[in-house]
Formats: sequence, structure tokens, C-alpha cells
Amino acid sequence: MSLKEILDMDLKYLLVGGKGGVGKTSVASSLAIALAEHGKKVLIISTDPAHSISDSFDMDFSKGEITRVKGVVGDLFALEINPSAAGEEISQAIGQPMGADQFSQFAAIPGLGELQQGLGEDLKSIPPPGMDEALSFAKILEYAEDDVYDTIVLDTAPTGHTLRLLNIPEFLDSFLGRILKMKTFLSNAMSMMKSLFGGGQEKDRTIETLEAMKEKVLVARDKLMDETKTQFVKVLIPTMMSVFETERLAEELDQHLIPHKYTIINMVNPENSNCPYCMHRHQEHQKNIEYIQSTFPLDQLTTIEAFDREIRGLDMLKILNSKLLKE
Repeated sequence: MSLKEILDMDLKYLLVGGKGGVGKTSVASSLAIALAEHGKKVLIISTDPAHSISDSFDMDFSKGEITRVKGVVGDLFALEINPSAAGEEISQAIGQPMGADQFSQFAAIPGLGELQQGLGEDLKSIPPPGMDEALSFAKILEYAEDDVYDTIVLDTAPTGHTLRLLNIPEFLDSFLGRILKMKTFLSNAMSMMKSLFGGGQEKDRTIETLEAMKEKVLVARDKLMDETKTQFVKVLIPTMMSVFETERLAEELDQHLIPHKYTIINMVNPENSNCPYCMHRHQEHQKNIEYIQSTFPLDQLTTIEAFDREIRGLDMLKILNSKLLKE
């Protein structure tokens, strides 16, 4: 079998990741084209702060809007997520936290002190530090849940960001749970104050919004662990630094129960007896490929020789496509 089998799988998420500079964006873009031309409606999303898929397709997707990819036979759309803009949306949904002076008006309510202490840092800033990946993930869920797209291809940022992305479902679940507790408590307290002193009661829609978001996170977590719905494609180059980083990525994927049976060994130096440097690199790469084969014995490995030019634009992506999906 080969990577070509993903075309007939009913995948909801196809995540592509690896060390920076290994060609993961080119691979993600190429696979998205293949899925679209196979008859699926595909959305490729980049969570990389750099406008990576814009560069890969040689088109502009940087406006933060879903854009149809021109020149592809089939339904392929692209989106580059702006974490800052996503953060503003989530902040508006959650609402601004209440400071100590605002809490003081409820000082006599039993349990308030314990609530403040338990929430800790969550009261100081919304979104809290390190929420960029979380907000990107939450944004992705919006497009995953409505079934408009058959498959969402996620071009992840370099490995370190990807590892944080893997922790997002648990992080969001915990964070939203604490914020919900605060919102519910304060909403009930406000209702009690209004009933004692008069005044109409306005329904706080933010609690409903947070509950819905939390439910999305839990559903997505289940899909990410389902090998019939999700596959993570690991991309590396045949250097030991890249291999070691991919090993750490694989361990993290295993810990989160995320399926990852496909590995692409990219940029392999071809054999060239007329070039001593080329032959040395080729031999070194072949030795490292043997190590990769022994390290990932159960993986479906695909080896791609180095191109003699930059992979950019539809024509080059389709050439890469033919090599990725070879039998």
C-alpha cells in the first residue's frame, strides 16, 4: 500500500507536521489538491504565523477569509488563521474578567473567596498566555462541525507549536470549565442581587456560548483519536536532527492517541557518481533512511528525492503530488 490510500479514506482531519524546513507545507498543499481532485470538498488551514500556504500555492490567502484555490479540478479552499483576530473573537465570547473591586460588591456571598482563589490567573487576563494555538484550534472546530467540508487538511506550525496544539483539547476543556464556573457563579449572584433590590433579569448568553465551545472541544478530541477520522502525516528529511525531532513528535502523538501511520522522508539526495559531494550526501541519506525504517517499522514510508527547483505554485505541487501518491 502507499499514501494513495488516504484518498479513499473517510478522513475528517489530515494533519501534516514536522521540523521547520522539511517541506511539510508543500506536502500538505499537495495532498489537499489530491483529495480535492479525487472528489472531496477540502479546506486546507494553516496555523503557521508565516503565510506558508500562500507561498506554497503562490496565491494570497492572508486576509483571514476562506478562499477558493483557483486552477484545481475540484473543491479546494484555503484559510490562513490569524491567532490575534481569533483571540479577539474568543475574548468577546467569554467577556472581560471582573477585577477585585467588582467582586467586592458580592463580598457577602458564601463561597466567593474560594472561587477567586481557585480561578487564580484566569481572572487576570482573557485569553491567558499561550492561548494562540488554542484559539486557532477553536477556530478550526467551527469549520469541522458543520460538515460543509469532507476533509480538513491542517498544515501545522513547526514541531514545537504542533506539540502544544496536541494539548489544546485538554487545555481548552480545563480553561473553559473554570471560566464557566466563574460565569455561572457571578450570573447567579447577579440574579440574586436583582431579585433582592429589584430590576429586570437579562439572560447571560456567554454561558451558553462557552458550553457550546466546550462541547465542540470534547467532540473534536474524540475525532482526533479515531484512526478512521484522523491521520497525522509526519514529514522529515534524512538528517539525524530531523529524525530525532520526529521521534519526539511520534512519542507525543502516541501519548495523545492520535493516529500517525504515514511518514514522508523528503529531500533525499539522488545518486550521482559524477559528483563526489552528491554521492557522499546520498550515502549518508541512505544510511539514515535505514535508521528511519528501523525506528518506524510499522509506518507506511514514502521517500521523495530532492527537487532541482523550488516547489511553488500548482504545477510544481502537482509534480510532488505524483511522487507522493506513487504505488
